[in-house]
Amino acid sequence: MMNENNSLDISSVEALKGLMKDRFSFLIETFFTNTASQLQDLQTAIDSNDTENIIAITHGLKGSCGSVGAVCMHELCKTYEEKARSNHLDDNETWANQLQTEFERYKIDIQNYL
Repeated sequence: MMNENNSLDISSVEALKGLMKDRFSFLIETFFTNTASQLQDLQTAIDSNDTENIIAITHGLKGSCGSVGAVCMHELCKTYEEKARSNHLDDNETWANQLQTEFERYKIDIQNYL
């Protein structure tokens, strides 16, 4: 089940919350911290045309976003990883900003949900 603007997969969040119990808040805070750092690293990789790092970062983000119910970020990372693997990097200068926008939206949505 998605929320109304589809940035948050509520069923994934509920399942994770059930598994993590009292550690759930710590997990979300860790996701916030790690994702902010990874988005900076992605921008650096894009700026330096480091395709291998772009692939590695988008792949890692895709997994972590999927696990915490950040569905829009997950889908963007999946698309960007596929594009980078296919060497379709013509629009990559917007990727980090688009992910940052979705990250901010997810942070608001998850905090409102909790």
